[in-house]
Amino acid sequence: MKVVTMKRAAALAAASVLMAVGSPAASAAAGQAIGPEAASEPSAPKVSINVVDGELSRQERRDQQLLERAMRDVQARGFAGLDRHLEGLRRALDGAPAAYPQMEQRGKGEWILRSDDFGETMVLATVIQSMAEGEGVNAVTVRRQPNVYPLIALILGSEAVERRRLDEAVKVLDRGLALQGDDWMLLKEKASALQAGGRHEEALAVLDQALELDSLRILLNAGPLHRGRGFSLIEQGRLKEARAAYDAALELDPEDGHARRQLAYIDGLEAGQPTVAGSVILPPAN
Repeated sequence: MKVVTMKRAAALAAASVLMAVGSPAASAAAGQAIGPEAASEPSAPKVSINVVDGELSRQERRDQQLLERAMRDVQARGFAGLDRHLEGLRRALDGAPAAYPQMEQRGKGEWILRSDDFGETMVLATVIQSMAEGEGVNAVTVRRQPNVYPLIALILGSEAVERRRLDEAVKVLDRGLALQGDDWMLLKEKASALQAGGRHEEALAVLDQALELDSLRILLNAGPLHRGRGFSLIEQGRLKEARAAYDAALELDPEDGHARRQLAYIDGLEAGQPTVAGSVILPPAN
């Protein structure tokens, strides 16, 4: 078994797919990672790739089915819908494999890719395709599977944040991050748990360390992390730094309405307007 952590340099191989995704954040991320000259001269991969549905283990299937039932109840009833599933989800996370990487090579030309996002799957499959070319492989099969256990950790962590069990939230999110340390949603939710408890220096440390990771996954989702930094910096009265954080989010996505609203709020604070309760809210995940 070969565990792979996606490096920032791997964005070169994924550039054409990133641009095809069409989102401003994806295009900006690709430009930052590879530079204009590389982006203008993509090389055509010489390896055929086949993305198929992967097969979960029996335990993974049971845990995924539990997660799906829990998600349906959340959609119908909000976090109250999770109540009857919490113990089962906790047991599932307790039984998670010791290693659960997002990308895993199982043999020559055989990969598992754990992702619940189609766009991310296509980008990472393109990276695998390029890596296979360097290994002299002519054809690659990528088996896409649900990212079961990090998502369970995210759901449990979010529920604990919502119910203000903040220390519990940080612990369960850390368990998810032990499985996949560059899962940007888990990192963002951990920062939110710390922010909800007023622990803004710790939240900033989590977000700063995340943004420093040499990970394509982080690079593609940096906007929410910058917004999270902006929130804590406003709460600390560090308005100049907060402005820079929201500007960074806008560089990745010029249509980021949340960042624009928070910049307008900073304008008001700098002009001497009083803080308005509820004007600064925890930023959305995306």
